[in-house]
Amino acid sequence: MRRGLMTVLALAISACLLAVPSQATSTSQRYALPVESYAPYQPQRTCARKDKPGTVALGRWLVARGGVYGGTLRSCGSGGQSEHKDGRAFDWMLDAKDADDRAVADAFLVEAFADDELGDTDALARRMGIMYVIWNDRMYAAWDGFEPKKYLSSGCRTRRTCSVTLRHRDHMHISLSRAGAKGRTSWYVEQAFAVPVV
Repeated sequence: MRRGLMTVLALAISACLLAVPSQATSTSQRYALPVESYAPYQPQRTCARKDKPGTVALGRWLVARGGVYGGTLRSCGSGGQSEHKDGRAFDWMLDAKDADDRAVADAFLVEAFADDELGDTDALARRMGIMYVIWNDRMYAAWDGFEPKKYLSSGCRTRRTCSVTLRHRDHMHISLSRAGAKGRTSWYVEQAFAVPVV
């Protein structure tokens, strides 16, 4: 009898916890500022010696959900154009083959590309100043309304011969607009943590 009562109590507590909305869900947050337009493509033009504050703040917020901080800056001597070189890109280390990491990544993408209570599409991604995301052979670009497109790095001939890193299967790449990277879009402005203005 006592064991049955404990089971019922545990189930009731679990149901209550599941019914309470998570405080970490940003799409349910009410914002004083209007949602930003979709970020245009703003390629890297300069090299930075320091990470941009918005990039760091977003990276920390994401890693609190799981995964590992993969860094932002890259040497300007490394090949090709990359927002990493001007502190506007973040690599969130998640393994697409790992079910838990995939669940963390998918939960963020669903949240980032959800409509808000006013019907604004992709509201959280726009508020964060996300320019594009690459994850698990897919690219989600603001200029395409974040519709997922098949992605193959320019350094690859086929997916089969491409490394897991170039396929973005061992990390999620997130590039921010200049405003997002500086922490000047509404998500950063209205967060509890302060992002210094640069």
